[in-house]
Amino acid sequence: MRNVLIAYATRLGAAHEIADAIARELRSNGDQVRVECLQDAPQVRDAELVVVGSGINAGRFYPEAVAWLNANQPNLESTTVAVFNTCLNAADPGKQEEALGYNASAVEPIGAAASATFAGRYEKSKTGFFGRLLLRILRKPEQDNVDRAAARAWAQELVEL
Repeated sequence: MRNVLIAYATRLGAAHEIADAIARELRSNGDQVRVECLQDAPQVRDAELVVVGSGINAGRFYPEAVAWLNANQPNLESTTVAVFNTCLNAADPGKQEEALGYNASAVEPIGAAASATFAGRYEKSKTGFFGRLLLRILRKPEQDNVDRAAARAWAQELVEL
């Protein structure tokens, strides 16, 4: 049984839903799991595995995720770290590698034992002006591609870490 911290940054809830799906799977394998929003600045404490997830904006983790990773770098170097992102590009099989690449810059100084990307969502009413403008230019319709089953499958890989 491990102590696990799953921390996420989200705008439309996709990263939170993925974090919850991962947590359920890890708990079913006997792990003690805390799920916390990165805006609340969670403490690494005694976590043996830290899973960090973020939505993506312009190919980058949300600022609070990057800030938390940077602030906790010394603590994270002594534990196992896994990262995931949620983004619309992950819904396109031809853009999976690009979407997975968004994780690399976020954890570059720390490194990650596992990395994943999950399809996200776009809700026009909850997206800011510039986001809506970009998605309109890209001709992206409103969509919800959050795949909890894929998150649970990735969590099984994390059990082996």
